[in-house]
Amino acid sequence: MRQIQTKFFGIKEIDEKQIIRFPIGLPGFEHSHNFILLKVEDSVFSCLQSVDKVETAFVLISPFEICSDYHFNLDENTISRLEINAPGEVEVLSIVVIPNGKMNEATANLQAPIVINKNKMLGQQTILVDTDYPLRLPIWESNSLVAK
Repeated sequence: MRQIQTKFFGIKEIDEKQIIRFPIGLPGFEHSHNFILLKVEDSVFSCLQSVDKVETAFVLISPFEICSDYHFNLDENTISRLEINAPGEVEVLSIVVIPNGKMNEATANLQAPIVINKNKMLGQQTILVDTDYPLRLPIWESNSLVAK
């Protein structure tokens, strides 16, 4: 067990087994490779927190919470890099952007989901091509969380 400082939750004690390794980092954050996923109690949101850089943290939501028919196929390179053997190993999350702290204007990125192999604790942000999914889907519109 070790303690880390987080951006949103103060100091958290984590087990090394909780660390998700992002072999190629995240776009724009290529030097951050180790993250933990912090669930927000009684919420659809979670946080992907860098273990090494306090300021690097992302609010996440399951894209299935706001787009029930969300689906895509992973390319062979991603499947190989994340050592995925079965669909049940995979967790898919979307980064939430909250402009100027205005939660009512929050959007989810459905074009570039975070894909995590829960068994191997490996992750990657995958850029979807040939898709109509938006880069910024408002999460509080009638087709999303408000309707639930």
